[in-house]
Amino acid sequence: MKTSIVIEKDGDGFLARVEGHENLFAFAYSEKDAVTELKNVVEMIMDYHLEQVNDERLIRNELATAVEKYAVQV
Repeated sequence: MKTSIVIEKDGDGFLARVEGHENLFAFAYSEKDAVTELKNVVEMIMDYHLEQVNDERLIRNELATAVEKYAVQV
């Protein structure tokens, strides 16, 4: 998958965004800083999703244990 990074002049600074991903954008006063900030946004979003996956994995494991517990009782 090819990712398009778009950098546009925006007032006194620059807006960097990932085309096709409305929540992946960052503003800074130089193009370089806008891209750096965008990288930080992407990393933050990735960390959030990894935390969600880890939470869901724990829930799945608890449910698997519960299912096994009920299977033994039958």
